[in-house]
Amino acid sequence: MSMSFGLGTNLSTSQKLTPQMQQAIKLLQLSSLELEQEVQMKLDSNPLLERVEEDDIEADDFASDDLLDDSFADDNFINDNFAKEAFDEHDNDYNDYDTYSDAKDSDLSDLDGSHSYDDVDSSDSFDSLTDNALFSDYENSNSASSSHDNTQSANANANDSSSSDNDFGSEDKVADSADRMTDNALGELEVDTDWDDVYTHAATSLASPNLEDMDDYQGATAANLQDHIRWQLNFKHLSEIDILIADYLIDSMDDYGFIQIDFDALVQSFDTMASFYQWDDKIEEDQIHMVLHVIQSCEPLGVGARNLAECLQIQLKKLPATTPYLHQAKQLLTAHEYLVSNNIKALTQKTGLKKSDIAPSIELLRTLNPSPGMGFTDAQPDYGLTPESYDIPDVLVNTVQSDDGEPVWQVKLNPSTLPKLRINQEYANLVKRSDDSPDNVYLRDNLTDARLFIRSIEERNQNLLKVATCIVKRQQEFLLQGPTAMKPMILKDVAEEVDLHESTVSRLTTSKSILTPQGLFSLKHFFSSHVSSKDGDVSSTAICAMIEALIAQEDPKKPLSDSAVKKALETEGIEIARRTVAKYREALNIGSSTQRKLKF
Repeated sequence: MSMSFGLGTNLSTSQKLTPQMQQAIKLLQLSSLELEQEVQMKLDSNPLLERVEEDDIEADDFASDDLLDDSFADDNFINDNFAKEAFDEHDNDYNDYDTYSDAKDSDLSDLDGSHSYDDVDSSDSFDSLTDNALFSDYENSNSASSSHDNTQSANANANDSSSSDNDFGSEDKVADSADRMTDNALGELEVDTDWDDVYTHAATSLASPNLEDMDDYQGATAANLQDHIRWQLNFKHLSEIDILIADYLIDSMDDYGFIQIDFDALVQSFDTMASFYQWDDKIEEDQIHMVLHVIQSCEPLGVGARNLAECLQIQLKKLPATTPYLHQAKQLLTAHEYLVSNNIKALTQKTGLKKSDIAPSIELLRTLNPSPGMGFTDAQPDYGLTPESYDIPDVLVNTVQSDDGEPVWQVKLNPSTLPKLRINQEYANLVKRSDDSPDNVYLRDNLTDARLFIRSIEERNQNLLKVATCIVKRQQEFLLQGPTAMKPMILKDVAEEVDLHESTVSRLTTSKSILTPQGLFSLKHFFSSHVSSKDGDVSSTAICAMIEALIAQEDPKKPLSDSAVKKALETEGIEIARRTVAKYREALNIGSSTQRKLKF
C-alpha cells in the first residue's frame, strides 16, 4: 500500500446567514423588555449610535408615522401593496447609504434623513483637526499671557503711585493683612461686650431638620404566626426541654398554621441530640404530643393541626355544647375521606348519621376557619414570591370615528416600547472615504453597524404592524362579541396575506401582546386549530369559550356531563366527539360532573 500527497479542489454550494441577517432575525422575536436591553447594549458598545431624547423629538424625526398609525374599516384595511411599496421605498433610502460618492469633496450621505455631509471639506482629517486645535490653543494662550502681563504692569504702576500718598511706612507695607484685620476688629469691639451678644444660640437648619417635607412613616411591624405563638407559650410555664420541642414544632409550621413534620423522624433527631450532649433523660414521643396539644390551645384556634380534619376538630371543641349539630359535625370529621370524595352512602354507613343530618352538619363546618394562619401571612410581606408584573402591550387597538361618522378600527404600535435611535452626527462627520487610518476604520465600521441596527429595528416594527393589522382584520368579530366569535387562523394564513415567511410571522408573534377592547392578549392567542361544523370551520378557542359558558350556567346540583355538553354544542351546529369535549374541559381546569356536583 503506497501513500502519497495530493491537492484537489471541490465545488459546493451552501447557504449561510450574514451577521446583519442574523441580527435582524434575532430582533424579530425579542419582547419589548428584551429589545430595550439589546438597544442599551448596542448604545454602550457603539459610539456612533445615540438615543433620541424626548425633548429632541420633532415631527421630521418620525416621517413614517403614517405607517405606524393606520385606521381601517371592513373595506379600508391597509393595502398590502401600498405597505410593501412604502417599505421598499424606505429600504431604498438605506441602500443609497451603502454607496459612497465618487466626487473628490463629497462625504457620506445623510444617515438618518435629517442632515447632509456634502459641505464637509475632504481635507478635514484627524491630523488637520488636531493641528488647527493646537494652533488655536497656542494663539489663545499667547494672547492671554500678553494681556495678563499688561494687566500686572498696570496694577504695579497703580500701586506705586498710591503708595506715595500712604501714611504708613515701609515696615507697614510688608505687614500681614490678617494682623491688620484682627487689630481693627478687636479695636472696634467694646471692652464690656458679652459673648452672648456676638454669638446667638438659635438652632440652625442642621440642628433642627425640616419635618414638614418628610413623609409620615406608613409602615408597621407585624408579628408573624410563629412569633405570636411563642409569645403565648411564655405564659404556659414550660420547661427548657418543652421549649426546645416547641421551637422545632413551630418552625415546621406552614403558612396555613399546619405542622408538617414526621414525628418518628423528630424522635430520632432528639435521640441523636441526647446522645451527643449526654442528656440524662431522652425525649419520648408522648412528651412531643403533650407539647403539640399546648400549641394547639393557642390562638388563633386550629393552629398546630396536622391536617384539615384535626384543625376543624380543634375549633369544634371550643364551641358551646348547646351548638346545634355539634355532635354530628364531629362524627363527619371521623370519616372525612368519604366527605371529601362526596360518597354519601359510605359516609352514612361509617358514621351512622341520617341523610337529613348531613346538610346542617356541613353548614356548621363551613362556618369554621380552614386556614387559621393565613391572617398573619397576609399581614407579613413574602419576599420569596415573585413580584407582580404588568405586561406592556406592543400593539394598541381601538375604535375611532372616520370622516363619514362610522367607527373604524385603528391599529398602531405602542410608542413607549419603540426605541428611538439616530446616528451621532458629530462622529459621523469625522468619517472619510479615502482614509484608512485605524481611527477612521473604527468609526466607519461602527457607522455601518449603527445604520444596519436602526434599519433592523425599523424593519421589525414595520413587519409587526403588518402582522397585527392582518390579525385584527381577521378577528373583528372577536373584538366585538368576545371569545365565542374567534375565527380559526393559522400562521400560514397570515404569512400569505402579508407576504412573509411562516417562521418570520412566528417570531414576530412571540412574546408580543396586543391591547384590545376585549382585554390584553398575546398575539399567539389568535392562532388556533379549527373544527368542522355545519356553518364552516370553528376555532378551538371559541369552542372552549362555549364549553366554559355552558358549565358556568349549569345547576350545581345537576351539572352537565360531557355528553350533555356535546349535545348542547350540536344545537349550535358544532359536531365534536365526547372525548374532544373532555379534552377541552381538562384544558380549562374544569372538573368532571361528579366532582362539580354539589349535593348539599
